[in-house]
Amino acid sequence: MFKRILVPIDGSHSSATVIPYAVELAARLNCKVDLLLVEPVEGAKLPHPDHHRPSPEDGPGPVTFAMGTRTPAYVREANEQYVARHVEEFEARGVAAKGRVVCGLPAEQILAAALELRCDVIAMASRKLSSFNQPKTGSIAEEVLWRSKLPVLIVAHG
Repeated sequence: MFKRILVPIDGSHSSATVIPYAVELAARLNCKVDLLLVEPVEGAKLPHPDHHRPSPEDGPGPVTFAMGTRTPAYVREANEQYVARHVEEFEARGVAAKGRVVCGLPAEQILAAALELRCDVIAMASRKLSSFNQPKTGSIAEEVLWRSKLPVLIVAHG
């Protein structure tokens, strides 16, 4: 039934709470996994736990940016390494996984990637879910849930 799962992460500790669930689901269903980290248009921060390390901005010299973004190149590199670590986590369990880092509006990029990669389900974390009878709180997970034509698995954190 499910052959491919999209797992959006944003580099935060809370977004990574979906990883164990996605690993287990993909392993049991023999699915492929695509991890996606979307850097915001205004520029990204270092992913967790790298956000505690000093940045080149603190030292002398100009900062270079990832092409076409306001994200410093060292942050893009850290994001790619962060995604690669999670890809290794899936592969250690025998799950075929790929990862990529893109820049844009998170919900738009998640939905576009799900269609482009022909995913069957989106699995993501949310820091907080509002009640379904309340107005939307603006969470990316909720926007994806409401707009997606695919099933969305949301793991609530906190």
